[in-house]
Amino acid sequence: MPPITFVATANAVLYVGATPRFVDIDPDTATVNATSVEAALSRRTKAILPVDYAGQPCDIPAFMRLARRRGLVVIEDAAHSLGARCRGKRVGAMADLTVFSFHPVKHMTTGEGGMVTTNDEQFARHLRLFGSHGITKDPSQMKASEGPWYYEMQHLGFNYRITDIQCALGLTQLSKVEKFIQARRKLAAVYDRLLGAIPEVQLVATRPWAYHTYHLYPIRIRAGTKSRRQVFEALRAKGIGVQVHYIPVHLHPYYRDHLNTKEGMFPDAEAFYRSEISLPLFPQMRETDVRRVVRTLEEVIRPRGS
Repeated sequence: MPPITFVATANAVLYVGATPRFVDIDPDTATVNATSVEAALSRRTKAILPVDYAGQPCDIPAFMRLARRRGLVVIEDAAHSLGARCRGKRVGAMADLTVFSFHPVKHMTTGEGGMVTTNDEQFARHLRLFGSHGITKDPSQMKASEGPWYYEMQHLGFNYRITDIQCALGLTQLSKVEKFIQARRKLAAVYDRLLGAIPEVQLVATRPWAYHTYHLYPIRIRAGTKSRRQVFEALRAKGIGVQVHYIPVHLHPYYRDHLNTKEGMFPDAEAFYRSEISLPLFPQMRETDVRRVVRTLEEVIRPRGS
């Protein structure tokens, strides 16, 4: 898995007693590729966790081919890429398991939580058990049956069931998600056009086979008269709600202490982090808002008279 992700991706590995092994990113897209991952595999590897970044999917078919050769499972972190497509196929229909997020800032929301998709019946059964205390009420799956009230706890699970209220919100959001995605893509195209004229800004590449859905609009600040921090703080001071995505997981104190990770281990991920800023992007923005963000960014990078 890549170190450029939210800590939840790696934490999920630790929760089951496994150890995350990080692989440096492709600096153009901030995602991992199958060639780099294959070089990092060991006999102890059980799964590959590619992370879709900012709304752009990884090359999941390439990971699936690698996984089939090596007897591994592919779990795609698609928290950023609902609605995206890879080589013509929808995200959520390619990996063994695909995890989506419905946090309020994502393409659609249920208030919190998320969803897992799979085409594998066994995975689907285990997911349902895992999310409901490990309990089944399906007679065909039980060891015994003492009556219509009977149920069995077959695994140690959790109470991860979504509420009916969240489902109602989610269904409403789902009916609007394509409209939200199209709005994001139109705004991103404006950003692309305007920012392409600013030499101090480096855009994050989009692969020709990827249908990008722009959960984020990340840019990189090239080395120059202003540091990333100076640009970030100046934009915030002018009311532009920028953010940084993400602090590489291996640099967090917990991972340094428990996995003995340290700075310098993944230079491309660390360089990306040191230069990245995410510009505001949400469906309710207007083109005039995007122009204001870009104009303010240019003023910050190149003050009048400089």
